[in-house]
Amino acid sequence: MNIAAVNFDAAFTRVDENLERAETSIEQAAAGGAELVLLPEFFPSAMGYSEMMLDVALTGDRVEHWLRETSRKYGVLIGGSYLAFDGNDAHNLFQLVEPDGAAYSHRKDIPTLVENCYYAPGDTNHIFHTPFGAVGVAMCWEMVRYDTIRRMSGKVDLVLGGMCWADLPDWDGGADLKRYNREYARRTPLRFAELVKAPVVHANHCGTIRAYDFPDDKTLHTLHMIGATQIIDADGRLLAERRWDEGPGVIAATVTWDESERRPAEIDATRYWVEDMPEPYLYSWENNNRIGMDYYARRARPYYQSRSAIS
Repeated sequence: MNIAAVNFDAAFTRVDENLERAETSIEQAAAGGAELVLLPEFFPSAMGYSEMMLDVALTGDRVEHWLRETSRKYGVLIGGSYLAFDGNDAHNLFQLVEPDGAAYSHRKDIPTLVENCYYAPGDTNHIFHTPFGAVGVAMCWEMVRYDTIRRMSGKVDLVLGGMCWADLPDWDGGADLKRYNREYARRTPLRFAELVKAPVVHANHCGTIRAYDFPDDKTLHTLHMIGATQIIDADGRLLAERRWDEGPGVIAATVTWDESERRPAEIDATRYWVEDMPEPYLYSWENNNRIGMDYYARRARPYYQSRSAIS
């Protein structure tokens, strides 16, 4: 299959503008022969700690309609994730949409750090059974935990990923930790492909956002989205790549698979994380996740419910 992935420069929280930008990229990819176009995690908004995020989940129905109409218009499959409120909770919803209107969905299992402020835990439905094969989905930190790999082991032909992984502020942990964070974001999809033994198509953000450094709500920072947009074969070799500092653009490659060649994943049964994380990451996971969950219960969810009732 000819597959394209978009290195995306999202305007923070400006959903309509980002849908226009995404359509431009999809049109370019379709003109180049792509059959499937992958957009990154949170492509209609990006993600950051800001009051401006509160209205994003209320646009979920509009984004889903846009996905279906754009897929039909250009005759390509489209995948990507967005915040969506279902009347009870918001989720980070990944959808793969076909031109005939068929859609497959996965809600990110565990929100990461600041994400906990804006949506609830999702499901473990990481595999879509499509006419062209079993497609796995793993978004951002779903790729850094062995649980995700266990769920896919020997069952997927292709994995679609996506990130909205932010750089650290200049003062946060120093230059060494900042360099580690950038390298970690880039190598995560490569390592995931090696372990799960299936091709990985991974879309990323490359722009900047102006947001607070969660959980601090006093100082605004300009944060870069980092990592890389990559297409990787089942042995972990790069077929195409565009890094965050190369700016927005579309990459493409022909990706092949064969159900008869599925292999079990490499899993270390003694580990939760794929690689050892520095202490600040583990501290944030244990503490900031809870802070974000409290914000969601106290501020975001009631806001969604009240605004949804009005509309």
